Amino acid sequence: MENVKERTRKYLRVLDEQKLKIIIGIAVVVAVVLPITLYKQKTNNDFYEVWSRIWRIKSEAVTAKQGEPEKKSETINAFISEYTFLKDNLYTTPATPWLLLELGNTQYKAGKFEDAILTYNEFIVEYNKHPLLSIVRQSLGYAYEEMGQFKDAVNQFEKILNNDEAVFLKAQASLDAGRCYEKLEQLDPASTAYKKVIAVSPESYFAKMAQYRLEDIE
Repeated sequence: MENVKERTRKYLRVLDEQKLKIIIGIAVVVAVVLPITLYKQKTNNDFYEVWSRIWRIKSEAVTAKQGEPEKKSETINAFISEYTFLKDNLYTTPATPWLLLELGNTQYKAGKFEDAILTYNEFIVEYNKHPLLSIVRQSLGYAYEEMGQFKDAVNQFEKILNNDEAVFLKAQASLDAGRCYEKLEQLDPASTAYKKVIAVSPESYFAKMAQYRLEDIE
């Protein structure tokens, strides 16, 4: 039994570490896609202002990764302040959803999970038909999980699973849901979630992790 508990702790620790990598990965995708997408959506001066400043912040963030920990913390807080200023002081444009995602992700990376939750929820209220919605829900689920609000986290992951357009996130969302069910000590729903991972994407990394967990909890 003790070996099972230790395996469970190790598994949960590994997946917790993966969450920040996913958040950072999303930021990288945004950094690549953002200029192309926004360039095609020309609107007004505020649009270009948001676009140019987001891109500048993204470039500065790459440089900041090489700095001292204290300097990096100072820099990320400066990014949060600038994103917040843009959100609060410029007109809404097609760039605003991207701005909210960047703000929420930056707050998450800074460990300001309550602030990130507010930002992600603001996105969901304002842009509940946006193509980025499932990505935001995933990030919101992670933020809830960091706060120990596992039921709220599961709710977000389940909403991704119920979205037919979020095919690319379904296996990962089901694995995330299973992890949170385990943290709630609800092993039957956890087992169901893990089996769904294997059914959705049997050859994936997520399926291997799900199978690993099933061997312990069943």
